[in-house]
Parts: sequence; structure tokens; C-alpha cells
Amino acid sequence: MRLKAKNQSVNKHQRQKLEALLKSLPKGEQDRLYAEARKQRSDAQKRRNTKNRESIDGEQLGRSKQRPDPLINWVLRIVERDFAHKHENTPNNRKLAEARVVGLTRRRATVLPKECNGADLSRHLFCRLSAELAGRQQNGIAVGDRVMFAKLDIPADSVTHEIVSVLPRKSKLARPDSHDTHKERVVAANVDIVVIVVSVVSPPLHPRLIDRYLVAIEWGNCKPIIAVNKTDLLAPNELDETLKTLKPYQQAGIPIAICAAAPNDDSGTQVDELRQFLIGKTCAFVGHSGVGKSSLANALDQSLEIATRTVRQTDNRGRHTTTASTMHFIEPDIRIIDTPGIRFFGLAKISPEELRWLFPEFAPFVHTCKFTNCSHDHEPRCAVKAAVEAGKIAPERYDTYLRLLEELRTGGKPKDVSERIRSDIDRCQLNEKEQ
Repeated sequence: MRLKAKNQSVNKHQRQKLEALLKSLPKGEQDRLYAEARKQRSDAQKRRNTKNRESIDGEQLGRSKQRPDPLINWVLRIVERDFAHKHENTPNNRKLAEARVVGLTRRRATVLPKECNGADLSRHLFCRLSAELAGRQQNGIAVGDRVMFAKLDIPADSVTHEIVSVLPRKSKLARPDSHDTHKERVVAANVDIVVIVVSVVSPPLHPRLIDRYLVAIEWGNCKPIIAVNKTDLLAPNELDETLKTLKPYQQAGIPIAICAAAPNDDSGTQVDELRQFLIGKTCAFVGHSGVGKSSLANALDQSLEIATRTVRQTDNRGRHTTTASTMHFIEPDIRIIDTPGIRFFGLAKISPEELRWLFPEFAPFVHTCKFTNCSHDHEPRCAVKAAVEAGKIAPERYDTYLRLLEELRTGGKPKDVSERIRSDIDRCQLNEKEQ
């Protein structure tokens, strides 16, 4: 029986180990594995009906009609993918337990065991990462991940346990690694909502960074909210004019919360609208450095006391204060992952064909295009373009789609990066250098 890719087989002994590992997992986890296996098998059968090729799942697809593998084979493939390495590194007498990652540093993590209800941080544990997991820490584990861990026979300092595997994610926010764009860096995992924090001044609003976040959020199976911070720094008429920039997002059905949260100052704090969106959710705060992500978290719960700094006066740009993602627990039942500021957000592993599905406002129209594979760019009788002309899709969002589509097709860097992330002072200095 094949469990791996082609030409890679497992023997009877290896299969028995995988079956034993499957039985050792909690029933809820077993049910999830079977559900994922059914979906994978169904997807492979659909591919078989349309293409004569070998799938990445390891099943040989030929011209003749073939019976699908038994479901248990697909389940064991997933077990091998997600749990085999921890089975090899974990002696049989070590009991495994499930936890959630709430903090992460190099080769170490802070976790809350599954049985800890709510935010009982007094029961947190310090864990080291297994050697295999530490080798792929940038994408293999992130704050918000559900993990399996075991107690160390010989504790080292305050580290008493070891994380041996990461359970599959229901969602994630990821971006390309800054050093290798072919690799993915996971910012947060298993989040319900990604809060895109922007400010109206200091630093100014950058809609095109919002555009890129929205694509990554949709790609990672999350829901977006835009939190507009520092609104108290503008006069009402100036604020109204600035907020017009966000109307295309409102038209696309993206919630927008108006906020005001200054570092170390709770006077005039305005976060109640945002709080209502977050109740009962696990959220990630993302955005440009200096927009006030940590300040918003502090405003939601003053006991957090997350370190904050003001923007640089010389260029109006934010300074990195948060250097690592951390999960904070806020009443009532809000879990916030505060992430480091990002000045540029690339598109991770997205093809031009996949981009069209990452603009949710296109969904009501895509199935009425003349061509089923319509790119919504140059084709005749395109329902998406007709919706733009009829005002049902914001022209700004369609222009964003075309710009990102060109970027993905050419494989080049965005033409508007410098305009999007540099302040007016930066651009003046750059022009002087060029002259």
C-alpha cells in the first residue's frame, strides 16, 4: 500500500505503527482526520475525471477508471505527514497531551494545555521544540497553533516539556519569507479574524497595503476587519475626507471599526466598536509599524501593559516595538495575537489563476462569465467587468485586482512599493539622491 509519494512505500511494520499512532489520538482529532481524508480523496477523484496525471497525494491517475484507495489509507497518509516524526522522537512511555501556543521564541514556546479553560495563564508551560520542528520554525509552528507535547525526562532550566508535533491548522496568516520568497513565514495560526490596523496620520493611511493583507487573509481562510486608529488626531471634516478612501472596502462587505488609542493615555480611548467584533474570537492584529496595534490591545485591556513607542518625528514612520507574536487574553473571551509591524506584505504562493477567488466581492458574478476560466482581465462578456461598470464592484478594488494579477504573472516586484510604504519625507530624500 502506498502512503507516500510515488515509489515510496511503507512496510507492514510501519503501517502498524501509523495505525497505533492514529488510535492514540483523541477521538475528536481522529474524527477531524477522517473528515480531511474524505475531502482529499474526493478532490483526487475529481482531478482523475479531468486530467490524466499523477496527483500530489501519491495516487496513480491513469486513463482507465480506477477504484479509489480505501479511506483508511488516506487517513494514514495524513497521520504520517503530521504525526510520524513525533512518533519516532517520542518513546512509547511518554504521554502526549494537546496545547495551544501562546508565545514563541527561538526553539522555545509557551503553551497552554488544552484542559486549561479560558486564559488561566498560571498553568502555562515552557516547551522546547523538537529538532525536526526547530529546523522549520518559521513556517512549521506559530502562535495560535495546536500542538502535541510530552514531558521531558530531564528538564533543562525552566523548560519541562517538548513540543513534538503541530496539529493541522484551520486557518493561518502567512507571507513570503523576506530572505527567500519561495518559503512561507506563518505570522499567526488558527485565527478567526485578522484585524488590519491602520492609522489616519503618523503614519498615514496606506490602502494598497490593506489590499495585500486582504488577499493573504482570504488565502489563509480568515475573515478581515479594518480598524482605523488615531482618529482623534484629525478634525471631523478631515477625518470624513480620509475615511472616503475606505469606502471600496465597505462596499466589499468588510467591517470597519473607528478607533482611538494612544500609548500610555486612556483619555478619549475609543475601542468599544472594535471590541464587539472580537468577542468570542481568536484575532491577529496586523499592520504597518507605528499604527498602534499594541496600543489598541492595551486600550481593550489596560492590565496588559504591552510596550509601545511613538513614531519617529524625522520621517513619521513607526518603530518596531513588538518583536515577536504573542497571544493575549481579554475579557469577555477575546484572544488577540499581537504581531510585529510589517512595512511590506508579499503574496505567498498564490498563482494568477487563484487570485480571482481571493476577492470575495467577485463571487456573485464569476459563474456567469462567458468562459469558466475567465481571468476577468481581457475576456469578452466578463460578468465581473460588467459588475464594475454597473457599480456593483468598486472600481478601486478591480484596479487592485488587475495590478496584483500583473505582479503575479510577471513575477516581478510591485511597481508601487516605494509609494506605498514611504512617507513624503522619504520620497523627497529619494528624489534628491536621484538628481
